[in-house]
Amino acid sequence: MCDDHHGSTRRTFLRGAGALTGAALLAGRAPAASAAARRLRGRRPVTFDGTSAFSNAMHIHSSFSEFTGSMDSHLNQATLNSVDVLWWTEHAYTLDSKPYRDVVHFTSLDGEKPAAGQGSKPWTWVKRESGPNGASSAGRVVSTPCSPNDPVSGGALALTAKSTSTTLAKYGFLADAGPDGWNYRDNLNGQSLSIDVMLEPGWSRGHLEMMISTSYHRASGGRAAGTYSLSYRVVPSGKAHRTAQGRTGIVTVPVPADGQTWTTITVTPAQDIAALWPDLDSRDFAFFELYLRAASTGDLVTGYFDYLRFDRTLDGGELFLQQGEMAEALAAQYPAVTQYQGLEVSLGLPHINWFGGTVAVPTFDSISYKAYPAWVEGKGIPAIHQSGGLASWNHPFGYSWTKTVKAVTEQDLLLRQVAAQLLPAKLYGCDILEVGYPKRAGVDLAHHVALWDIMSRNAVFVTGNGTSDDHWGDDWAGLTWNWATSTWAASRAQSDLLAALAAGRVYCGSLAAAPVALDLLVDGEVPMGAASVSSLTSRSLAVTATALPAGSVLQVFQGDVDYAGTGGLSSNAAQVASFGPADLDGNGQATLTVDTSTSSFLRTQVVDANGKVQGLSNPVWLLGSTPPDGIPAPRQA
Repeated sequence: MCDDHHGSTRRTFLRGAGALTGAALLAGRAPAASAAARRLRGRRPVTFDGTSAFSNAMHIHSSFSEFTGSMDSHLNQATLNSVDVLWWTEHAYTLDSKPYRDVVHFTSLDGEKPAAGQGSKPWTWVKRESGPNGASSAGRVVSTPCSPNDPVSGGALALTAKSTSTTLAKYGFLADAGPDGWNYRDNLNGQSLSIDVMLEPGWSRGHLEMMISTSYHRASGGRAAGTYSLSYRVVPSGKAHRTAQGRTGIVTVPVPADGQTWTTITVTPAQDIAALWPDLDSRDFAFFELYLRAASTGDLVTGYFDYLRFDRTLDGGELFLQQGEMAEALAAQYPAVTQYQGLEVSLGLPHINWFGGTVAVPTFDSISYKAYPAWVEGKGIPAIHQSGGLASWNHPFGYSWTKTVKAVTEQDLLLRQVAAQLLPAKLYGCDILEVGYPKRAGVDLAHHVALWDIMSRNAVFVTGNGTSDDHWGDDWAGLTWNWATSTWAASRAQSDLLAALAAGRVYCGSLAAAPVALDLLVDGEVPMGAASVSSLTSRSLAVTATALPAGSVLQVFQGDVDYAGTGGLSSNAAQVASFGPADLDGNGQATLTVDTSTSSFLRTQVVDANGKVQGLSNPVWLLGSTPPDGIPAPRQA
């Protein structure tokens, strides 16, 4: 804390120092830099205390989570967007996968109940067809024939496809596990699938297919960038073989076609990937989608699938170690990007990111979906802190990917509901709140910021960051929620980054906008993120916004720290000043006098020429007295 005397012991300045290391380029060519995502290159901003700005991607999912991202593709995106630090935050439940479905008996297309501990809802087999299917193409569950190996009798998936020409036609189903965990989506390494098949006789032009859609990879080996897939094709004659056609791997499996013989086929996707694309790391492929289909190039193709089994041999801890090994190997190819392993603790809501400390994958063995919220709040978050890490409360309004923004009245109601839960619990002790989210779960950026302001007006000191929660790795800047976080830190060392995050020495912004480095300094000694107690009724605030683009404005907001509690579940921050590029000096700075006759917090935001908020600083708190719960040590000025 500081007293009423404020000298000018520190000068506010921001300069360039040091050149960024160039990135190693793969596939024999330089990736084209995204014009929409130009980041700070060349000279790194340095602020008043000598710390530098390091950009962080703080919520990233690769081939160890449930969509198409790969570690390789994300590191490529980090390089293209000049992001310095990438935090891997895979879902704990996809790493652990113990509550995953491990057997399907095909007793129903939408009502087969999973075994205990394998999710709470049945899968839905969603019809998928392509090509010139004739009227005889069809699929259904039948009670007979069914595999004699299946302990649950009376069900099999019957598929028929008939192309009306020699052009390939497919008819079948996608296994949709839905939002109940997508409980087959995980990393393909260390697992195999077994399925029983039977073919009717009389056809040769076609196949039965089990197709696995996997991960997105950048262009390499003469292949265009895109998502890879494995097509396991069951045929009535010929030799077993595998071949790659671009990003599609074809594994042909001949079986008897007599209408009575059931054959068990077991596949190990990671082994096939290693053989088909040896230039890629076969461990960097996710299990994204599963299709069962009949395919015809003219004949009436008929067959059956039954008794699907998943054998997963690696547990969450082993997969977590595997990712660390892969990160070390990839570091040589992407030297400009520093990688750290975090974790998203996420059996259900809330999702909590774990940054730093001794990260360990929870097993969730004895934790039900219903009991999970109480567990994560009472034990999960404290365990993160006990390990020496920081906890982040993720996507506070939900994880929906919808781009449709809810009506303002509905967003206002959601804001009050979420704030009424989180404020009395003081965010359950979390150190970070995900704020930089345009349109996440139907809630706009303004309401995410308002939730943060509610915390600030009650002296709940939490660092706001910007994230993307990217699961795809194909276009970071092009996402709707495409924000990154910059830390003012002494180095990229994890301890320095964590110290900056704990102290609120952070700003965030859109990867699609020109980078603007933001900072605050009060009376030459109270930095952004800190809280100062003083009886002074006015104080000097220096704001920084380097390279503010033409047409953009730096807005200064101030809100009373009034401890309104649940009686004031809205933002009370109001704009008190604004600065255009011409109003800032050569260092991108300006100074203003702010009224501190009542306790308040101040923050800034960058608004572009179209009125869109493209960047946010963290607050500084100027208080007349010490808050009831005190000031955390990292924030004491």
